[in-house]
Amino acid sequence: MVFIEFGLLIASTIAFALACVMSWRALREHRRASVWFRVGFMTLGFALQCAFLSLRGQSLGRCPLTSGFEVLIFVTWSIALFYFLVGGGYRLSLLGFFTAPLIVIFQCVALSLFHPVNLPTVDPGLGSVAPVDYWLEFHAALALISYGAFALAFVAGVMFLIQDRYLRVGKTGVFFHQLPPIRYLTQAIGRLLWLGFLLLSVGILAAFKMESFPGFYKLIAISLVWLAYGAVIAMRLVGSLGGRRLATITVAAFIFPILSCLFL
Repeated sequence: MVFIEFGLLIASTIAFALACVMSWRALREHRRASVWFRVGFMTLGFALQCAFLSLRGQSLGRCPLTSGFEVLIFVTWSIALFYFLVGGGYRLSLLGFFTAPLIVIFQCVALSLFHPVNLPTVDPGLGSVAPVDYWLEFHAALALISYGAFALAFVAGVMFLIQDRYLRVGKTGVFFHQLPPIRYLTQAIGRLLWLGFLLLSVGILAAFKMESFPGFYKLIAISLVWLAYGAVIAMRLVGSLGGRRLATITVAAFIFPILSCLFL
């Protein structure tokens, strides 16, 4: 089972890397990458992620969020999920070009932390496997899925800043013409921020139903993420953020979810 799980992750990482390589090659050759191959490799990578999480969950008898390694894989799965949900809806043709490298980096870090399944703990008083706290799983899963939305907002922000740079210097090229219009990127960033914030809010509320409250450092980490993105959304609502500032702050704010993963 260990070899199957490790093989699924290796194959998934390779699939995402191939999607990235194909896009890079196409850009260097001044042509558009084949959407069938690019999206095909992204789909294959996502399917392999699903297979791994399914196997891991069956082995654990619960949602596979019991270690930092599993958290990272779940986050990369969330990123890939939002890639498919958002890409087509906002005509972000190059979204995979920026998303695939992010997934590959996260999964390479996760692979370096790979370990066999941690068996469920035994309750000494009951002499059996301790019951699963489903509110804990709901809280953790929603929080990490929200990180997928924030990651895609980060990617859209990077694309916005590149597009904005091209427009300001008056430079064009194949890469420029594959970038989506500024308005699509602005809409995508705004809605991804709202979606991630709402999911994280529900996840935090679920923590109050858990049998044991999260540890102090975990609570601080997730609260900082919530406050950071809440502040960005508040500034957006009062009209103090234009497109460029919104993209810049969204890119910078992604440091909070990344750092918080150290405590989850």
